[in-house]
Amino acid sequence: MVGDTQIWQDEYPHTLRYRDTTLHLQGPIAPHTRQALEQLIEQSASAKRVSAPLACVQSQLFTKREKLDSLKKKLRMQRGRPKRNGMYDWSLEELINTREAGRRGARVPRLVGYGYSRSRFGLMQDFILITELLSGHEDGLARVRRAPEAVHQVIEAAFELLHALHSRGVTHMDLWAANVMLPQQGKAQAIDLENSFSEPSNFFSETLGFQFGFFYYREIYRYITEAAYDAAVECALAEYFPDVQRAAFNRVYALAKHEEIGRLKRREIFTRGVLESRW
Repeated sequence: MVGDTQIWQDEYPHTLRYRDTTLHLQGPIAPHTRQALEQLIEQSASAKRVSAPLACVQSQLFTKREKLDSLKKKLRMQRGRPKRNGMYDWSLEELINTREAGRRGARVPRLVGYGYSRSRFGLMQDFILITELLSGHEDGLARVRRAPEAVHQVIEAAFELLHALHSRGVTHMDLWAANVMLPQQGKAQAIDLENSFSEPSNFFSETLGFQFGFFYYREIYRYITEAAYDAAVECALAEYFPDVQRAAFNRVYALAKHEEIGRLKRREIFTRGVLESRW
């Protein structure tokens, strides 16, 4: 696996082998969970990526499965190697980042295990990620679609979560409403950490500008005026990030509110503070 293999062996010491698949798990599993995982393995993946709760209510687990679609990707992931740009493939990024965020005590689903299937020649064919299922939660986008008047509540919960993640050293570069999981009571949790960082950025203000702008751009703009959103951001900055460098923040924030910024460009904001308008 990625990095020190001994760490992964120590943290995920329990192994389930079934057919051509091997799963590495944090702890022993109940028979009903094993049966559900075996049923998952037996299913032939029709889509490139499948994300769904494990078909066993008692288990309270969520699974992601990616079918590896190229020889280069299969070899990279099997060897735990990054791409030329230094990034790992997204499934490995999510594995690494979810584990690290959980280790730091960030509010994210617990990583329960991971695994892979191999061809008869030993080549990795697909990758499986297993996390805690956030039962009793509703994602922020579903909340505002169901009750548009809840948009301010969703925004406040997301901004509090954003600050909580930063306080644990986690920078989530894909934190939009659907990745904010709201419980019936208590504080929100973040999901889908494949595009996140666990080290400090030399361009924190630019990164923060992107995060706030992106949250507006990705669907929330449909439910709130830009002026009202700007006011909510001002309140959040005053409460959570009073030392932000406003010129750097404003430059990226203004662009991120209105332009689609792909995953690779987001990483350039974090690593280089760079974002240029397409217009």
